Amino acid sequence: MNMFKKLSAVVSAMIIAFSFAACNGNTDGVTTTSGTQEGVTEEFATFPPVVELTGDETTAVSETEQETTQPTTTEATTQPTTTEKQTTTTTKKETTTKKPTTTKKVTTTKKATTTKKATTTKKVTAPSSKADIVKLYNSAAATASSKKPGYKKSTITALSNLEMGALASISAVRDAVGSFLGEGSTSSTVSKGKFNGESLVKSTLKAADVSSASCKLSDDGKYYIVKITVVNETNPKKSGSALGRFTKDFKDVDEIKAGLKEAGAGVDSMTVKTTSVTINAKINVSNNRFASLSHNINMKAELNGVRYTLIRVNKASANLETKVEYTDFKY
Repeated sequence: MNMFKKLSAVVSAMIIAFSFAACNGNTDGVTTTSGTQEGVTEEFATFPPVVELTGDETTAVSETEQETTQPTTTEATTQPTTTEKQTTTTTKKETTTKKPTTTKKVTTTKKATTTKKATTTKKVTAPSSKADIVKLYNSAAATASSKKPGYKKSTITALSNLEMGALASISAVRDAVGSFLGEGSTSSTVSKGKFNGESLVKSTLKAADVSSASCKLSDDGKYYIVKITVVNETNPKKSGSALGRFTKDFKDVDEIKAGLKEAGAGVDSMTVKTTSVTINAKINVSNNRFASLSHNINMKAELNGVRYTLIRVNKASANLETKVEYTDFKY
């Protein structure tokens, strides 16, 4: 812009000079020249002088221009920053709303439901079917076999209604028959860990071995009171019979014959029948252990052709009642 002003001032001065020269038509070069110079100087004196701008002044102009432009730019730039601050502050407030997520702690109250398992103990019911009662008894016997508790045992066998004819008057024969039929009483104490499978049998009773069975809870609900009636058998043996599957506390036919033979007596044939066999057990509900146990075995023995020295009796018979009790269990 400054250069353009300068050039325009010079061009306009030259135009004026040439116009004055055209108007003065003097052929005299000296006077013309001098006249024109004087005229020109006079005309130029009337025009305003051309001002040349220095570098300092241009810089001053540029600085003023910068000053005028800078406020507009700063306003444009500062406004977005203020809006950004507003948005950031508002979003921070929104993040604080995440604190309600701490309500998840309420889920920890589910732990209280676990206590219900302890309080809601299942109501204990006594088994009612033969199969279930037999299973309960067998399980208690198996527990005794594995835990090997200590206990006290007593066995009493009474011989009644003995009919032997003439042999009954011979005390030796009477004692021998009674002895080998198991007459008498015994007692023993078994220490803990000294379990004897012959003394307390690990039962393998079957439902088919049982004619009736009952089970109820004790008044305090801590024990099963079990009663099992075993089917009657003829010539039961210690293996392979219902009686032999839960006890060994009886004399079978083979043992009686062998005993009579040792006493000097003989027998042609013998029949032993069970007339009543019951099991009574008190079993702890919580751990399936015997608190007490008893077996009641009633039998009738019939002997044919009994001989002792020179005396012979065609028929002899006797009733045997055996009661076995297990008490004071210590697991």
